[in-house]
Amino acid sequence: MVAAGLTQGGFYRHFGSKELLVAEANGAAFAQLMDMFERAIVGKPPGEALDTVVSLYLHQLQGKDPVYLCPLATLGSELRHTDEQVKATTVDGYERLVRLIAQQTQQLGIAGHADVANAIVSTLVGAVTLSGLAPDPRTEETILLNAQNVVRVLLQCSPQANVPTRKRRSSQAERA
Repeated sequence: MVAAGLTQGGFYRHFGSKELLVAEANGAAFAQLMDMFERAIVGKPPGEALDTVVSLYLHQLQGKDPVYLCPLATLGSELRHTDEQVKATTVDGYERLVRLIAQQTQQLGIAGHADVANAIVSTLVGAVTLSGLAPDPRTEETILLNAQNVVRVLLQCSPQANVPTRKRRSSQAERA
């Protein structure tokens, strides 16, 4: 702040309230995260794009200096106690993440792609939150690997959209 010519008081007065500062910081974090995802998946087929987003999201806390942190995973339990402006910014970020994943699941031809995307985001957020509480690196990695496997199972078990169902021939017994 000193390098920018601001005092601590001047910095906080710029935002008007602590809640406005938190809302702006969350909005910036979501924008940076989404931009990183979009750059990472450009030109990739939907399956590979989805794997990339899942992997990047799950490993956001790893590394010496994590840059792309999702407020949902890092502050989720605290955000529910904030004012409506902060909650609105957080919900907007959550919805952007769901839409990004839903675009990929839709392109994969998954029926109920938005619901599947919602389940994937819930899995990712929960896993990153829990991995941050893990008592050791092995437990952390196990949590993240399990989440990645859950996402794969969700995708494999999801019905395909627009897949014509084969009409069953009725047997003579059914016709009688």
